[in-house]
Amino acid sequence: MKSSKIFTIIVMAILAGMAVHVLAQDEAQLENQEHLPNFIMFVGKIEEIRKPIISDAGYNKIILAIDDEGAEIAFLITDDTYFVTDKNPEAGDAITGFYDGKAPMALIYPPQPEAKVIAIGLEEDKFIKVDRFDEELVSEDGQLKLNIGPDTQIILQNNEVFEGELANRALVVIYSVTTRSIPAQTTPDKIIVLYEKAVHPIHNLTDEEIASLNNEAGYTFTKEELIELAKASLNLAVELRDNKLEGPKPYVNENGVFMLPVRAVAEAMGLKVLWFGDTRTVQVGKTASFTIGKDSYAKSRMAPVELGTVPVIKNGFAYVPLDFFTIIIGDIEVSYKPDAINLHYSVQD
Repeated sequence: MKSSKIFTIIVMAILAGMAVHVLAQDEAQLENQEHLPNFIMFVGKIEEIRKPIISDAGYNKIILAIDDEGAEIAFLITDDTYFVTDKNPEAGDAITGFYDGKAPMALIYPPQPEAKVIAIGLEEDKFIKVDRFDEELVSEDGQLKLNIGPDTQIILQNNEVFEGELANRALVVIYSVTTRSIPAQTTPDKIIVLYEKAVHPIHNLTDEEIASLNNEAGYTFTKEELIELAKASLNLAVELRDNKLEGPKPYVNENGVFMLPVRAVAEAMGLKVLWFGDTRTVQVGKTASFTIGKDSYAKSRMAPVELGTVPVIKNGFAYVPLDFFTIIIGDIEVSYKPDAINLHYSVQD
């Protein structure tokens, strides 16, 4: 009996040490979050193409690929994935894929990131880079500088000619030759400006600039203008009682609806969130619930309500429209800032 107790104490000590190590790793990851690349590239060959098991999975298909060193990846292809080449992907094709380097991703193998850009069968003498570029057209990772030539084709994803500023935008760059300088320089063959929720304005207004507009110029933003500025923000955030919420980021869907990470917001309000995997149902607090992929939200004994937007899974997190909190949860007032949705609440559930 004594030896059993000693063994239990040793195991508990080991687990405690592991927990401290994991927490230290998490803190280090948070500190390094700002240094993560905008886009991560994977180069390999397609092994298999699969369809989603369920129709409301949030993606159209999965492209399984493997690189020369045996590393595998499972790209989730969505309606927003941009294909550089026209060729339909098939098993055995060479693939170059890019995904958001700063987006959260489930710790599973192979990793399953949402593909942002895919190139199938890129010509052997062509290279591709996806990144943001500064005013000098140097990539954020400092590896490539663009020199726009008279023959450089600059277009949007829909092949329309683009004549705006390239700085601070997400660009797909196709090029052939570079210098041996640091950074390497190239005159691109083609530049594709990716669609984004925030292309105008490129510059996010600072607090000082907003104060200048509101006070010195005597101008005050209307609620509608603040909503549009928030939708255009590259760094949209959720604030709870003026305090920024850390964790999964909100986003604006293709219909202009603010989508909020339900667990992060609800738990910050003190509401317990439960996930029922067999029915893909989420319960928030004691009385509110919804099912992924269904525009039907319930609370207490009232009839389910349609909000015009279905809840979805994105990057492993459940998202709901802002109206879920204002209408279904209730007792929440919303105000807007140029880069944030601010929720003032007095929830008791």
